[in-house]
Amino acid sequence: MRNKLIRNSTELDSTLTPIVENLPITLKLEKFFSKPVYRKTLDGITIIFFLLVIIGPIINIFSTIFLNIPSIQRDVFNDDLIGDLQWVNILRSLGVSFSIAAIAVVIDILIAFPIAIILTRYNFRGKKILDSLVDLPMAVPTSALGFSILLFWGVFGVNPGYTLIIFGHIIFTFPYIVRNMKIVLEKADVLYEDAARTLGASGITVFRTITLPMMKEGIIAGAILAFTRSLGETGATIILSGLVETSPILIVGFRRQLQLPSASLLAGILILISIILLFSIKFFTRKVKFPLKSVYPKMEQFFSHRYFRNIRDSLALLVLSLFILLPSFFIVGQIFLEGATLNEELFLGQDYKWAYLYTSLISSIEVGGLAVVINLLFGIPFAFIITKRKWGRVITILDTILDIPIAIPSAALGFAIFLFWGPAGIGFFQPGFFMILFVHVTFTFPYMVRPIIGVLESSDVGVEEAARTLGASNLTVFRKITLPNIKQGIIAGSIMVFTRSLGETGATIVVMGGIRTIPVLIVDWVEANNFSSAVFASVIVILFSAILIFALRAVTKRRGR
Repeated sequence: MRNKLIRNSTELDSTLTPIVENLPITLKLEKFFSKPVYRKTLDGITIIFFLLVIIGPIINIFSTIFLNIPSIQRDVFNDDLIGDLQWVNILRSLGVSFSIAAIAVVIDILIAFPIAIILTRYNFRGKKILDSLVDLPMAVPTSALGFSILLFWGVFGVNPGYTLIIFGHIIFTFPYIVRNMKIVLEKADVLYEDAARTLGASGITVFRTITLPMMKEGIIAGAILAFTRSLGETGATIILSGLVETSPILIVGFRRQLQLPSASLLAGILILISIILLFSIKFFTRKVKFPLKSVYPKMEQFFSHRYFRNIRDSLALLVLSLFILLPSFFIVGQIFLEGATLNEELFLGQDYKWAYLYTSLISSIEVGGLAVVINLLFGIPFAFIITKRKWGRVITILDTILDIPIAIPSAALGFAIFLFWGPAGIGFFQPGFFMILFVHVTFTFPYMVRPIIGVLESSDVGVEEAARTLGASNLTVFRKITLPNIKQGIIAGSIMVFTRSLGETGATIVVMGGIRTIPVLIVDWVEANNFSSAVFASVIVILFSAILIFALRAVTKRRGR
């Protein structure tokens, strides 16, 4: 027995020896690279990347406009053949885009109010599924979403044009407003609402005097984000537009015709408007007050009856189903009606559509995957800069600038990047795969950083400080403590980056060259009336996006525990 114990002890020692020998080397390397000089170097590289990726193209587009005023004056305002027709087209497209965005946002708010309350204040079976379905239009490629809307409303005789664009914009901007309302309501303490009801206030009075003021920032932020999202939408709008031209469509047209001065001016206008709207979220939402002086206790008591509340909730869910969810996923059922035509058109045709579908899907997955990797490499250190560095106003400025790619219309951002990095600028990239990748990295960067920042801000730093007190280096603390803590934020950010990249159309069209991603291929097939193939491609990306969004919900649910 004693010999057996000695033999087992010897085997255990031989197993642990490599670990014991290697561990000090790892700790020494981590301690060496934890020196302030390496941290500052990493911070510097990250800031340079951020400035080049986010700020460089935007500054360049405005400098391009300023330096090319004579060309813009000649081509846009005083062309020898068409006079100021380009400027008239720009103004018309801006008017169309603004009116569509405004109408869509107003309708979204009316629908979103009761839905946000249902999702935050009620408990019922299927609530989590409904919550995920509400988010899904935000993740599905808008070209697939637009094609589904086209097919759905086509059944009722609605033709492509202004009205159909509005229907489409209502659908894919709706999640932004609901999500912001939900966030505010979930954070709000229901104690005040319960106390008001206990004191005899009716449901409508409680909502108007307590709930609505609490939702103010969520309503304004959601409305502005939805407005800028509508202002910049390209993929679905191309499919739904008919002869109507919005500003992003006009930018794409200018780019294809190599009318760079006109495209620069319009892109600059859209970017400037989007930045102003973004800063209004940051600085003005808390100063806006809703008028609540008038009181109608008897009428509010009457309409607060359960009967009217049930009618309101039923109507809200009916509108959500008929005008948001059913048009969004109508195309999934269409695939069963396209069986014979689909087989002949996609798989048996002489133009090898199935090969184009395969290569486009692979290109989308490659771009999305690489965008995730690059954003991870720079997003994690940037999140640390925002949360850990004591740089005063510099952090506030960086934190505000971070959200610019979310607000800017993607076609305008894509054109700005094309001018900055492409042949007309630095010449570092040519239109094609790598320029698509660079554009996708740019507009998805905030989607990676924000979830990580959220986890870091909510993390308990006491464990990290205790580890440092016990002699652990900063890198050791990061590897052993911080990284496991932010894992769910990294996963959530990665899923958001991939789904956003998978669905992008407008910026991709501007810089794609000969490469096609799956959303662009859907647009091409719809324009060529290859509807069966477009249905199949759309269903693939919708199902793929659904899987990703449900995975994201599962990750965020675990994080909330």
